[in-house]
Amino acid sequence: MTHFIAVREQLHSNLLGLHVQQGNWIDDTALRQLTAGLYAKSAGLSAATGRAVGLIGARVRLQAYSLTFIDGFHLIAWACVAALLLIALLRKSPLHYGELGFRDGDAPTPLEDKS
Repeated sequence: MTHFIAVREQLHSNLLGLHVQQGNWIDDTALRQLTAGLYAKSAGLSAATGRAVGLIGARVRLQAYSLTFIDGFHLIAWACVAALLLIALLRKSPLHYGELGFRDGDAPTPLEDKS
C-alpha cells in the first residue's frame, strides 16, 4: 500500500502540476495575491514571490495527496469486494468436528492396573 501511495502521489502531483503554469491567468492571479499578502513580512519582492510559489506548490501537493488517498480507499474497497466474491465461491471444508476424534478401532486402550 505504501508503494501504491507513493506512485499515485507522483502521478497526481505530475498531472496537477501540468495545469499550474506561468501565463495562466488563474495561476498568475493567485501568485500575485499571495505575493502581495506575503510582501509585508518578507525581505523583498523576490522573497515574497518565492514564498508564494512554495505555498502554491504545497497546495498542489496537498491536493495530490487527497487524490492519492481517494485512490487508496478505492483500491481497498475493490480488494474487499474481490475477497467477498472469493469467499462466496468457497466450498464447504471436508473436515468436520467429528472427524477430529479417534475412529472406533484407533482409540487408545486404558492402562490396566497391575496391583
